[in-house]
Amino acid sequence: MAGTENQTRFVIDSSVVIPWYLEQSLTPISLLFLQRLEHCQAPGVISSHVSQVLWSYCQEDLLSGTVGAAALRHFRRAMKHKITPSEDLADRALEISLDLRLAPPLCLYFALAERQEADLVTAFQPFHEAVRGTPYAAMVTDLRTFH
Repeated sequence: MAGTENQTRFVIDSSVVIPWYLEQSLTPISLLFLQRLEHCQAPGVISSHVSQVLWSYCQEDLLSGTVGAAALRHFRRAMKHKITPSEDLADRALEISLDLRLAPPLCLYFALAERQEADLVTAFQPFHEAVRGTPYAAMVTDLRTFH
């Protein structure tokens, strides 16, 4: 089964990525995703989300601006071939957003997970709350309980 080794198994969001750059937040599970990026993918909007979170940590003096910028550069290099353009997912994301009552940019993650038949791994509580009791719940895996 050599052809399936690099198959996308997980769609990840910024809640998976940010711990890679915060020593106090790095968990064995977060590190596992960093080490197994060949199985991960994300929509293009993740760059904005990661950038926003890094900016907020810099504003709170949890990271220096230099470290935040270096983290963003590393993220872009690490995920270079693992990003799906948001435009490719926008139509389906809008449909999902109407079902879940979540903003369309957030639903790009769901659209990609659905397209790739992959699990959306996240610690982002609004995702978990939005899918509770819906058919979308089966595609979401909580990072905090991942094993």
